[in-house]
Amino acid sequence: MSENNYSKDYTDLRLLHTSRYGNSRVYTANFNGKKVIVKALKEEYANDPACKESLKQEYETTSIFENKYIRKALDFVTIEGLGDCIIFEYIDGKSLAEHVRVGTLSEKQVKSVLTEVCDGLYYMHRNGVVHCNLNPDNIMVTASDCRAKLIDIGVPETKQDADRELLIKEMEFIAPEIIKGEDYDSRADVYSIGKIMEFIGERNISKQFGAVATHCTQFSREQRFDSISDVRSAISKGHSFVKIIIIAVVAAILAILAFIYVPKIKANVEKERAQRLSVEFSRQVEQIQSQLPELCKKYELKSLDEPLTVDWSEDSLKLAEGLMQYLAMDDYKAKAMQTIESQGAGIMSYRQAGFDRLLLDEFQASTDSVAVVMRSALEEPTEARLLEEAKKWYGQRE
Repeated sequence: MSENNYSKDYTDLRLLHTSRYGNSRVYTANFNGKKVIVKALKEEYANDPACKESLKQEYETTSIFENKYIRKALDFVTIEGLGDCIIFEYIDGKSLAEHVRVGTLSEKQVKSVLTEVCDGLYYMHRNGVVHCNLNPDNIMVTASDCRAKLIDIGVPETKQDADRELLIKEMEFIAPEIIKGEDYDSRADVYSIGKIMEFIGERNISKQFGAVATHCTQFSREQRFDSISDVRSAISKGHSFVKIIIIAVVAAILAILAFIYVPKIKANVEKERAQRLSVEFSRQVEQIQSQLPELCKKYELKSLDEPLTVDWSEDSLKLAEGLMQYLAMDDYKAKAMQTIESQGAGIMSYRQAGFDRLLLDEFQASTDSVAVVMRSALEEPTEARLLEEAKKWYGQRE
């Protein structure tokens, strides 16, 4: 894209947040004297067609929304140095997560925010869109009037599909069907808002949503509320005593069944997980080992004056990032470290071979009297004997 196609209207860009596992980064900027939010792809994904298309789809989805409880998408532009970007309205406030962690909201305010979140979700569901990424960090609470604003709509982004299991803890608010890559519907958001209620209850902000949360967070979507409007009604009016009893009885039955069957299921799951982990580790090791020729070329010895040992810490750290999860596991730690160390040994071996080659060439071509005598004294001038004499000659020369 030519320079003329870049938007120059957004100034004072300041990095606000970088997705830890995903592909996005978020900035604040000024546009015609107003503060806005700029969402762009990380530098390494800026030219990835799939990531660019995903960002474009996110804009096309959110730009149609006209609801006071959903952050508005203002534009889709290309900014020099960032690439394609979504421009969102700036929200002066804090996330629900920040408020809950420090206890700055009253029970009444929490209830109001949750009700407004339901209203925003109801609008989205009515327009055929599921939030999919609902969590306390993606609910902003305005500073002026304590109103909810939904942000970051869409399935959570990860570097690759294999990362899903690693992120389950990070994605505790995401419905199981989304994590497993299955089809989902609006009940995925029902699950998420139930998890948010549990998050609030665990921090002793409000315990009044316990029964509602239990109904929302059933593993099977068929056992959850049918719609977000049902959740809103439950939050506003509270569950009836009969409903609470029914939920308690169902939960007790499920607990008994879990006590009987979960150990067996868990054993099978752990076995499958161990097998899958072993395969993924082998693939990761093969991928790292395949990089050795490229690394050797990068650190190739070009002159005898260069040090034989090189600092390859930057590349070794990159390799360690790919093996990070395995370095934390006793069963894989030693193998993971050995994989990284073998890369370093391979680089060193390649440089040593390069040194020997350069030294042998210089020794054979040298007109130095000592070198001439040493070459002449050899009865069998094999390459190995020549190299041996070359090293002696090089040592004397130094």
